[in-house]
Amino acid sequence: MHALTPAELLEIWELGMRQANDQKALTLLSAALQEESWASLARQSIGRRNALLLAVREGLFGPQFIGEARCPACGERLELNFRTEDIRATPIPEAAEPLTLEVSDYQVVFRLPTSEDLALVRGYEDAEVVARLLLTRCLLSTRYNGEETSVEELPSEIVAALENSMGKADPQANMQLSLTCPGCGHHWLARFDILSYVWKELDAWARRVLREVHYLASAYGWSETDILNMRPWRRQIYLDLIGR
Repeated sequence: MHALTPAELLEIWELGMRQANDQKALTLLSAALQEESWASLARQSIGRRNALLLAVREGLFGPQFIGEARCPACGERLELNFRTEDIRATPIPEAAEPLTLEVSDYQVVFRLPTSEDLALVRGYEDAEVVARLLLTRCLLSTRYNGEETSVEELPSEIVAALENSMGKADPQANMQLSLTCPGCGHHWLARFDILSYVWKELDAWARRVLREVHYLASAYGWSETDILNMRPWRRQIYLDLIGR
C-alpha cells in the first residue's frame, strides 16, 4: 500500500469534492493501491471495497473511531468510541462467482454488487427502486421448477433469501454497530458508512492543513510545497511561534 503524502491527499480531496460517493471511494483507493487500476477496483464487491477502505483509513488516521448517534426511542445522544477490529468482518474464503441460491424450487444464479453497479443507479432517490435495479443487474438467471422466470416474478421471501445470501457472501458490505441507550435501555443496530466517515475525516484534515499553509505562508513566505513537506510536529512548532 502506497503511503500517501499530504500533497497527494489534498489532490484526492480536491478531486473528490466534484465526485459522487462511489467515485470518491475509487479515487482514494486507486491512489493508495497503485498496483490496482480504477477499473479493477470498480469491479470489486462493495464488501471488498469497504475492507480496502478500512485498511487505507487505518493507515491514514489510525484504528480509533469516534462519533455519535441518537437513540431512536428517546433521542438521547450517545458518544461512540470503537476500533477497526470492532467493525471488521471475519474474513471468509472468497467464493468464486457466480453464486447460486436454491430454495423452494427456485434456482437463482447471481453475483455481488460492485461500485460499477452503484454508478449506474446513481441519481435514483427511491431506495426501493435502487434496490430493485441493483438486484436486476446482479441476477444472472432465475428458474422456478427448471423453467426460466423473471426478477419481477420472484416472491418477496425469495428476494429476502437472496439478499441474505449476498450479505453472507460479502459481510463487509453492510457494517452495523450494536448500540444500547444508557438512558432508556433501548437496543438497536446502526448502519456504519465507512466511506462517509473517511471522507468527513479527510475533509476536516484538508481544511485544517490548508489553514496551516495559509498562516505559515503569510508569516514566512514559504511555498505550499515546502510547508506540506514539513513533518507535522515541526510545522506545529512554527504555528506556535506565530500564535496559531
